[in-house]
Amino acid sequence: MTEEDLFMKEAVMKKLLTNGEVDTHNFEIEVDHGVVKLEGDVTGRHAKKVIDKCLEDMDGIRHVENKLKIRRVARFSDNSMHGF
Repeated sequence: MTEEDLFMKEAVMKKLLTNGEVDTHNFEIEVDHGVVKLEGDVTGRHAKKVIDKCLEDMDGIRHVENKLKIRRVARFSDNSMHGF
């Protein structure tokens, strides 16, 4: 990883962390010559869209490969609560 790539990775991480709408704990960020690669999972479509919006106007990014998957969250229904 070049020094420029390292700087870009730090800038991407900072932008996503300061956004406040995205949990960055479950995905990896890699940068290679201005191409940002995102892999892992997020909690919903909204998070994925927020990430894309945050990165679309950043200087130095040539392309974003967003391979983030939406994690399914178990939901409880009224039927699953019988016996409690």
